Amino acid sequence: MEKKAKKARSAPPQSRQMDWIDQLPEEILGNILSRMAMKEATRTSILSRRWRNLWKVYGSHLDFDASETMRLMFDGVKERHIEAPKYRDWVNQVLDSHEGSSLERLRIAFDLGGSYIYATAVDKWIDFAIVKRVQRLEVDLTAAAGCYTCSDSVYTFPSWLLDLPSDFPSFDRLTVLCLKSVSITEEDLAYFLSTCPFLEQLTVENSSSLQNFRVSGQSLKLKHLEIGYCQKLQNVEVSAASLVSFKYAGPRINICLIEVPELALVSFSNQYCEKFIINSPSSLYLSRLEKLELDLRFTGSARCVGFPSNFPKFSNLKHLELKFVAVADESALFFSSIIGASPGLITLTLKYDIDWATRHQTLSNPEVFRNQGMLDVCEKEWEEQARRYSHKCLNVIEFVGWAGIKTDVQLANYLLETAISLEKIIVDCRIPRYTRTSWNEELCPMPGNREAALLSAKELQRKLPPRAQLIIV
Repeated sequence: MEKKAKKARSAPPQSRQMDWIDQLPEEILGNILSRMAMKEATRTSILSRRWRNLWKVYGSHLDFDASETMRLMFDGVKERHIEAPKYRDWVNQVLDSHEGSSLERLRIAFDLGGSYIYATAVDKWIDFAIVKRVQRLEVDLTAAAGCYTCSDSVYTFPSWLLDLPSDFPSFDRLTVLCLKSVSITEEDLAYFLSTCPFLEQLTVENSSSLQNFRVSGQSLKLKHLEIGYCQKLQNVEVSAASLVSFKYAGPRINICLIEVPELALVSFSNQYCEKFIINSPSSLYLSRLEKLELDLRFTGSARCVGFPSNFPKFSNLKHLELKFVAVADESALFFSSIIGASPGLITLTLKYDIDWATRHQTLSNPEVFRNQGMLDVCEKEWEEQARRYSHKCLNVIEFVGWAGIKTDVQLANYLLETAISLEKIIVDCRIPRYTRTSWNEELCPMPGNREAALLSAKELQRKLPPRAQLIIV
């Protein structure tokens, strides 16, 4: 007994801690494993003989993340025809080893290419999700280059899996469904909405067959709906009492938001964003919005969109996020009307990229240069319109993409003069760039003179109100 105690005292602290954990009941160990990410859970198999197979029973988060491989494929370092079979075999090996009766999350995220040779494997993975009564199912087959280069979905959702006999397992526990580059029909989506009583989040992106999408039902618990780049989509009709956020990216279609009393966040991108602005929509849901995101970066220079001067009131809006392309050394006050239509605005986020090429063409091309006079008139109108507004509640202003030229300096001066309650201004000299999907982005180093941009940002300190804070990134 004394020898065992002496041995325990002489053992390294980490080893003693592992022994203590190893003695816990299996139910507690299973609870620990169920909260771990998949890679972390599988690594525990080397700890001891007892841990070797525990992850197979209790691992409930199967996230097959291969983002690093995808990045290398995008850079041309690795090739898809070599990496895709490896990814398929990896998923198959883990799923075949899993012995648990249920699953909280299954995430598939890889570019399997445009061929259908992997369709059988994906069918098997979705069937596995049904058998395990998965709660979160995410199938993202977006190309490594990004969804904008895709014209067709690379995989068709197997409708036959939804027609199984009633005594078979189903998606009755599903809370999150995310399908990207997966072709799915209106009838299949209706099935999920009608038979998944706990479904709260639905994302459909780059579905080549979807033409109409209707969300309706008194018992729906759907809170978050995202639809992106479904090229054949024509109509979207949403009536969901619990809906909190709605995001749409893609061409101009008919979108009708009817009974959405809890809707607080709306995000529009691509061509539809331009339609939303030009048509000056007047709808009841707009008056209740708390956050609005408008992404104009795919419409060219945002100055060409034509923000109306009589934008409808956003009486409850607290956070406005605008993403756009601004022409170098030209005014960016074209959207002052939408800021002015938000009297209760607290946070304003501006994410933009500078278009240097258009400015160069304007100066070098005589025909374009003659039109510069028209632009000068527009800029004067924008400035006059901007002077009409006073932003009494605006506390936080964030610039992402700051270059330190006329475009952003003029905009900053205008906001500093009109935001009488300003508490913080954040200046980020990095540029927002999309990652693989339409909703995710990362900040990249700015090409050009970063030191000059930082120096101009520091100059704002002299113009700040006494208690306002300047943060430079």
